[in-house]
Amino acid sequence: MTILVLSAGKPVLMPVALSILLAFVLHPLVQVLENRRLGRVLSVTIASCIAFSLIGFASWALAGQLNKLAIDLPNHEQEISNKLASFRLQEDSTLGRLNSMLKNLFTGVESSKSKEMVASVTGSEATPQGTIILPQKETSEIVSAVDVLLPIVEPFATAAFVVVLVLFILIRREDIRYRTISLLGDSALTGTTRLIQDTADRVSKYLFHLLLVNAAFGLWFAVGLYFLNVPYSPLWGFLTLFLRFIPFLGSPASVVFPLLISIATSTGWWQPLAVILFFSISELVTANIIEPVLFGKSTGLTPIALLIAALFWAWLWGPIGLLLSTPLTVCLVVLGQRLPALRSLKVLLAEQPILEPKLQLFQRLLAKDTIEAERLVAGHIAASSIERTVDDVVIPALQWTRRERKSESITADEERFIYSSMTQLLDLPSFERKPSKSVAEPVRVDETESNQVAKFSPAPLSVVGYPVHHESEEVALAFLKRIASLDSQLQLLSTKLLPSQVLRQLRESAPDTVLLSVLPPGGLSQLHFMCSEIKTLCPDIKIVVVYFGMIKNYDRLLVRMREIGVTYLTTSVSQTSQLLTAISEQKTTDEYKSELGSSMVSSLHQRPTTTKQPTLGIMDEVASVS
Repeated sequence: MTILVLSAGKPVLMPVALSILLAFVLHPLVQVLENRRLGRVLSVTIASCIAFSLIGFASWALAGQLNKLAIDLPNHEQEISNKLASFRLQEDSTLGRLNSMLKNLFTGVESSKSKEMVASVTGSEATPQGTIILPQKETSEIVSAVDVLLPIVEPFATAAFVVVLVLFILIRREDIRYRTISLLGDSALTGTTRLIQDTADRVSKYLFHLLLVNAAFGLWFAVGLYFLNVPYSPLWGFLTLFLRFIPFLGSPASVVFPLLISIATSTGWWQPLAVILFFSISELVTANIIEPVLFGKSTGLTPIALLIAALFWAWLWGPIGLLLSTPLTVCLVVLGQRLPALRSLKVLLAEQPILEPKLQLFQRLLAKDTIEAERLVAGHIAASSIERTVDDVVIPALQWTRRERKSESITADEERFIYSSMTQLLDLPSFERKPSKSVAEPVRVDETESNQVAKFSPAPLSVVGYPVHHESEEVALAFLKRIASLDSQLQLLSTKLLPSQVLRQLRESAPDTVLLSVLPPGGLSQLHFMCSEIKTLCPDIKIVVVYFGMIKNYDRLLVRMREIGVTYLTTSVSQTSQLLTAISEQKTTDEYKSELGSSMVSSLHQRPTTTKQPTLGIMDEVASVS
């Protein structure tokens, strides 16, 4: 239905779309003039006169250049003949013999067909009795005049309609905006406002920047062709400016005409090769340096969407549709992003990835494409950081794998392959560990009064990590160990160990902190058992629980964890790493103060007492040294 309406309503819809496009282009200039207190009507009039005068002047110059080209081109018939003669094949060459063979074959087929046609015609002419001669239809002078004038008047009438409509759109833009909001309903006021603003910003910025780039490129190309002695260089500059509005196809097409003229008018091949080289370098610089800086992601369209949209609108509305294809597609993308009912347009046309990074990683590992998975993780690390990548991509992919396995959507072998592949991601160069700064530096105590130098070297924080109920938690702890601070000694235990074996190791090693990881769904009952046993067996050990994922009621879970002896509760790898660093720094500070206090006590006991200088108390001495 939509395609039928667009096709049948082409005489009306195409001028309206072109008017809206020109209104988007002129809107920034109108705003600048209005800010100088010129008034709405005067600002619109000045901006429209400037724009349409430039368009008229460009059209007049283009027509004049085309007229001169049509008059001058027959004078270069000799150069064209020489160029064509250089492409002729040698008769004794391989391609020449092949060409002669094909020519003889097709010549024989055509001669036989012509004989049959002559025979049939001769036979029909031998029997003239059935011949009917139709009288010629008399044509009216009025009908002939209409047929001649209609193709000329129609474009001018459409152009006048576009000019008037652009003026009214710019002058009455607030009225059009409010009518659109009222049409969609007052309940959608916020969404409609954002929709109109987003559409106007994207289309206006894109068209304005595209106009600047195309004008600069056309001027640069015309100047270059002038210095290369290519005839009618202003014509090719204007033509390049207009053709570059067509996505993908316009830029290559803009070099075809000056290249053909260069071939036709030059005496050798140096000038055409120089034209190709000059255009290629200019296009590469513009497409890879200038356009990304100006445009960025202002359109939000994929290249495939731009190409298909160009073909679609050209099929519907011809050359004007090809010119309007990108702005119209941008409007469709904005509609798909703002209106849930049109989300399919966003999925088909939008530039941003539809699948979340966590789903992309899971999908690639499920397809056993580890190379693409590694490239995805490395790209995410380069764009953000290691911590953000682990928390936003790796851990959610582990959770998604758990859910898919629980619903039996994937097999046990596929689950094990995903976990092993994720562990291998730690070997990427992007996950290289960087040494952290030491918390406590060597300190010299009472160096002026004693030759002894007390150096402090803190013992590292000892941490034992244990996944309470699933293999995925072991993978998460492996990533945590890689990005954790070097000041903490994190020893990982396997899920293959029984709880009794884990408790025995904790009693023997007596670590400073125990790290228990839980990856939902499930695991709370196992966590409750391990915390109770650890607190009974080793009451001085700090227990840190990492509950990966979103928690609906964090406060309620924290109260439950405190009741069973949990010291800290975290929800991400980065938060846990920062917590371990803070615990390590606190432990180092406490040991440093204790060592400093004992050093001060020993130095005070060895210091001889005098009556000239009063002796400071131990705490005062410690405070002064600190």
